[in-house]
Amino acid sequence: MRLLVPLVALLGAAVVVLPALAASSEAKLEVNENCVEAVWPCWTSSPGSNPPPTTVTTIAPGGVVTFVDNTGTAANLAWTGAAPTCSASVPVSPAPAKAGWEGTCKFETPGHYKFESSTLYFAYTKYEIVVEAPATGTTTGTTTTGTTTTGSTNPYPNPYNYGSGSGSPTQTGGSTGSGTPAGSLLAGGASAAVKLGATQHGQSVHGAVDIAQGAAGGRLEVRLLASSASLAGAGRSAHMVVGRVVRSSLRAGRVSFAVAVDARARHALRAHGRLALSVKIVLAPAHGSVVTITRSVVLRG
Repeated sequence: MRLLVPLVALLGAAVVVLPALAASSEAKLEVNENCVEAVWPCWTSSPGSNPPPTTVTTIAPGGVVTFVDNTGTAANLAWTGAAPTCSASVPVSPAPAKAGWEGTCKFETPGHYKFESSTLYFAYTKYEIVVEAPATGTTTGTTTTGTTTTGSTNPYPNPYNYGSGSGSPTQTGGSTGSGTPAGSLLAGGASAAVKLGATQHGQSVHGAVDIAQGAAGGRLEVRLLASSASLAGAGRSAHMVVGRVVRSSLRAGRVSFAVAVDARARHALRAHGRLALSVKIVLAPAHGSVVTITRSVVLRG
């Protein structure tokens, strides 16, 4: 009994001087086939897990994240701000997406590294690697850090927000915000800057956008939408995203794109020989308001 008293005291002292735990120096993210469901993130550290894991990964400075795509779905990474140093095997936009790859990215500097993947399913969400500065001082207890979700009880909402009965997306030819006219972002104005054939053949939509100097450094996103009536078993939404591509770190000049349709759209195209699509072009400058332009395209098999 006398021996237990100093032992307990020693354990208590150890809690006081225990250094704060540092973030891990390694992490792994894999493409999750379950991301065809709206509440499942496409990149995850626990493929197939339920409930789905967070879309934020924390790592220590100098740490390495391994990215793996073992699925049949081609994927790439599009960094939307600060970018790490990635191995040659990692397809980083504007490099095209590919399937069956594995590679690493090293994060030297503390900060927030946000990325997207341009070809994953409509349940697409944004992802973030948080590189934490080394912890200092001592820990005298246990602190639990939580995540605050604002505006939605679903941590993985459908980012396209079309929903049931929403109808066709709003067609806008200028800025969706205020203070940034489309002419300052699109060379020659909105109507002349977008090159997009109204009828196209094959399983991809091809086009180009002439980017003005005011949009240099920004981000271009092209989405293909089809009505649920044209997609057998596509669900309840009035319009479904059937293709998507992102171009980051834009330069002034012509930016070409090719957006492949997904398996649902290919099935409808084979069945009917044609597929009507809405092509939504979203141009987000580094500073200022977003410009959205919507055009109609008929894809023929």
